[in-house]
Amino acid sequence: MGKVMRILLVQPEYLTAGIGFRLAALPEPLHLEMVAALVPEHTLRILDLRLEDNLQGTLAEFRPDIVAVTALTPEVYAAQAVVRHVKAFSPEIFTVVGGHHASLQPDDFLIPEVDAVAIGEAEMVFPGLIRNVLAKTAPTDVPNLIWQDRNGQFIRNHTADAAANMDTFPFPRRDLTAAYRDRYSFIFHRPDTSVTTARGCPYRCNFCSVWKFHNGRTRMMSPRRVLAELTTIRTRHVTFVDDNFLLDHRREDSLADLIKAEGLGMQFSMECRTDSIARHPHLVRKWVDIGLVGVLLGLEGASDQMLNRVNKQNTAKINDRAIEILQELDVMIWGAFIVDPDWTEDDFKRLRDYVSQKKIAFTQFTILTPLPGTDLYRDRFHDLLTHDYSCFDTMHSVLPTRLPREVFYQQFANLYRQTDLSPYYDLVKAGRMTIEDCRYGKTLLDAASKWEGYLENDPILGRRDNAVAQKL
Repeated sequence: MGKVMRILLVQPEYLTAGIGFRLAALPEPLHLEMVAALVPEHTLRILDLRLEDNLQGTLAEFRPDIVAVTALTPEVYAAQAVVRHVKAFSPEIFTVVGGHHASLQPDDFLIPEVDAVAIGEAEMVFPGLIRNVLAKTAPTDVPNLIWQDRNGQFIRNHTADAAANMDTFPFPRRDLTAAYRDRYSFIFHRPDTSVTTARGCPYRCNFCSVWKFHNGRTRMMSPRRVLAELTTIRTRHVTFVDDNFLLDHRREDSLADLIKAEGLGMQFSMECRTDSIARHPHLVRKWVDIGLVGVLLGLEGASDQMLNRVNKQNTAKINDRAIEILQELDVMIWGAFIVDPDWTEDDFKRLRDYVSQKKIAFTQFTILTPLPGTDLYRDRFHDLLTHDYSCFDTMHSVLPTRLPREVFYQQFANLYRQTDLSPYYDLVKAGRMTIEDCRYGKTLLDAASKWEGYLENDPILGRRDNAVAQKL
């Protein structure tokens, strides 16, 4: 290997067409773009297998020295398949896996084809690892790393808990995904650019691994650092993918002033908690004035009982107030709700009635899933029907259901069956959507409302085996 290494960063594919978050949004692999920015002295490429199924051809043409793969829980098997394919192509290629699942459940990647597992934030691990690979030395001094020695034994390095200042982060290498840009989207906004301005979350929802990944810490970029990155973006629409973009109202107020003074002329969407909106309606209005068009709201449930069940630390009354504020300002709401496997048909009806009453045009329903690393996973581990990660996509129940499973999926799919299209017509009339957007939206709803499509990956109905049969 020479002084400049060829590094391939891979976003795996794991979904099949039909249902899921992918239908409504396809965000860029921002995490890989940020990793690439850490080692600008090397030759890098990003391969997004969600959009380009060409791993073999890329390996043959690019001839990487290092392949790095990321993985969320449903992507574990796809990531394992990537590194196996890489090692079959050339055993000399160094392979490393990182991301949320690898950080919280690293043992799932302690397989012969993985040379190293990066734990936690890449800034702490990746540059040092690359230096060691380049020098052909054992990475004994790289913190937060598990690596395989010459005898096939995995060595766990020391843990470092430092947190880098986000203002010092280089801009993500979005040039490496330029070929895919037109296909990255958020609801109806395409092309879209994802921007992260903070890490961590101060809340402790039991279904969420974000605060676990960041060890309970929260930190943010300064308004001027955020603005500097925004000025490099070429798409008209930007989605802030922070878990709660309006967490620090003073920062977001200053940032809005800077964006207005800069005259960026962009459209923005963001992810928010409803209590941040309810506490600061004037701030939301200020962002609408500079281009806010959509908000993904983690509503989770239509009752305090459901919110308490997931430790949301919020109330249905506050949810209602946030919906009112956004609708008064003509902001498109993407309402995210969690369905409990313990629900009865009456519970499903209450949620359907709530969505209809509130006229929430865009909805995302997911099934309460104990993802590895979360408090919910710890508390419900012995109730799990499977440990097959392909079932942990939040669209299938890995827990027992109170209703017969076919009935549960019929009720779940029915949540997506919208008969009242007036919210869409209102948005078209206001110029916030096009007729083409409406047709696309109907396609998404039609796909999600076919209950039979959920059966294939169900741990009981779709994957019958002795272990499951014994557990029933």
